[in-house]
Amino acid sequence: MSRYDVTLNSMEETRFIALHQAMAVAFSKQYRFSYEEVISLLLMYYKMQKFENYDPKGITRDQFMELCHCALDLTNIDSLTRIVACLDDKTRDLYISKEFFIKAMSLLLRGTMEEKMAFCFKVYDAAQAGVLAKENVFKLLRTAIKSASGESDAEEMAKDMVEVVLKKLDLDRDGKISFNDYRFNVLKQPLLLEFLGQCFPTKHTVHKFMATFTENTRIRNYRSKGISIM
Repeated sequence: MSRYDVTLNSMEETRFIALHQAMAVAFSKQYRFSYEEVISLLLMYYKMQKFENYDPKGITRDQFMELCHCALDLTNIDSLTRIVACLDDKTRDLYISKEFFIKAMSLLLRGTMEEKMAFCFKVYDAAQAGVLAKENVFKLLRTAIKSASGESDAEEMAKDMVEVVLKKLDLDRDGKISFNDYRFNVLKQPLLLEFLGQCFPTKHTVHKFMATFTENTRIRNYRSKGISIM
């Protein structure tokens, strides 16, 4: 029998799979992973859970953030904190459940364009106002510029860019960017998806990470299932 993870004892792996078989079947129907991919991701979760001292409650938010930082290259801590908060906007628990982990990986690795637009807007809309006000856009632009080119000119560059961004994206000229404004522009120009900061791993990073547990990493395999990896 082929092994999923040779770093685990074969008996330990077999026992884990037997215990999680029903869960893996359910998750494979609910999220964008095959049964085998779900098992591989659950084994990844299990290995993080047992690191140092096994915690029956699951992996912590910090462990999940470390995985996103190191394996998915989401390296801006402020942005990553907002991303994880938006992934888990109901419980805000210290621990990350297995279902949360699979659901989050499904979005981050194989989310559709519609899902990605909704999620990015949610991350940017920190006040949960349903719109991106000028002040909100300025703060996010300043953070994005600061992380890309340093502190010195971030303030002035952000001030200049706010007007340009609003002029381009604010379709009804009310001084705010609604989700409809954002969606309309992103569908026309997909590169605007993460215009206020990174929310998803790059295609290159997704490919590298996926290659550690599945052969289904080629773009045509995603497209055949109607999945966008922009």
